[in-house]
Amino acid sequence: MPKGLQPVLQLYLKLLEPLTSKGGSNSDPNQALLTQDPLVPEAVELPEKTPRAKRFAQINGKHYHSLEAPNLRKSLSQWDRVRTWLCLGKKETQKQDPQRPQTEWEQWIGSVGDGEHIFGKTAGIITQKYGEICRITGAGAFGVVLLLHKTQECNPPIDRYYALKVFRRRPGQLWSEYQKRVSAEFSIASSLQHRNIVQAFELLPVGGGNLCQCMEYCAGGDLYSLLVVSGRLETTEADCFFKQLIRGICYMHEMGVAHRDLKPENLLLSHRGCLKISDFGNAECFRFAWETDVHLSRQRCGTGPYISPEQYHDEEFDPRSVDIWSAGIVYVAMRTGRNPWKIANGTDECFRDYLEDRQVGRGYFLMEDISHVSRDSYNSVGKGNCVL
Repeated sequence: MPKGLQPVLQLYLKLLEPLTSKGGSNSDPNQALLTQDPLVPEAVELPEKTPRAKRFAQINGKHYHSLEAPNLRKSLSQWDRVRTWLCLGKKETQKQDPQRPQTEWEQWIGSVGDGEHIFGKTAGIITQKYGEICRITGAGAFGVVLLLHKTQECNPPIDRYYALKVFRRRPGQLWSEYQKRVSAEFSIASSLQHRNIVQAFELLPVGGGNLCQCMEYCAGGDLYSLLVVSGRLETTEADCFFKQLIRGICYMHEMGVAHRDLKPENLLLSHRGCLKISDFGNAECFRFAWETDVHLSRQRCGTGPYISPEQYHDEEFDPRSVDIWSAGIVYVAMRTGRNPWKIANGTDECFRDYLEDRQVGRGYFLMEDISHVSRDSYNSVGKGNCVL
């Protein structure tokens, strides 16, 4: 980690250490990190008689999270295309409205052809280990994520949920390139074992020459959806999520891995507010187990406001600093409900104003002051347009 960032991070972790209760070996991995300080109260379960109408609440110096993923209403034709493609035993029965253009992922699913299946043993493995496919939980350029449900036979029965991420193979992409990209992502994700990182269980082949990854399901959705719906978060809620994000980043860096694409969309939440880092498609190993030196990087990757300024210069940089920068912008987004700029270079007017304020000594503000700036002065997390 860059020497200039170490004192800041060490101070922050030192301040957090006495606030954090280290759960025993039997602690629930879905439970958010517990705290005992009045400023960052303990996350607890509400009594059964207490209504759960609120997403976040503080009671008697403690706080709780009660999160649910947004309901993704996919059309029946979309769902049937996925069911047919994943060989759930039914042919496509609904025709797509010819007046409605296909989305990118619909075109991809259609390109593998009707009747493509998860062949034989693979279908049995998925069903036996992870259960039946229930619904779509997400879709995009990467592919599609499906929710799987399995009832564990015991007394009483236990419902288990898993996420199945089917990776999209781009048109014309060589199988060797596709396999290398997906395998690299899975290798990194499956090697990281931490409560604040999504656990990846298995990589399996599916029909059409594609691959899927089985991983833990986060019932609270992602941080991006929460910010779009809620705007800025309460200070205690944002601090709770940020603390967990920092702990996940510290673990990754100790393991020699930099994420390189931290943003609210890649931060998943359990129903009880445990934040988990996901999507290691851009991650890189900057130091292997037998090494002591850090491999610097030149490649720019990431998303808009969360890309650090040094990536816009033709110089090598420490990939760990990229994650620290992204975490800071995520925190600003949580506290203000806005992104401070579109991109962190001189072409962005908002970022130029920030640099000018730094030069004249006005570059640092209390977060409370920033959060009360007019909403028109920042880029909406949901819309991403600056109007300064």
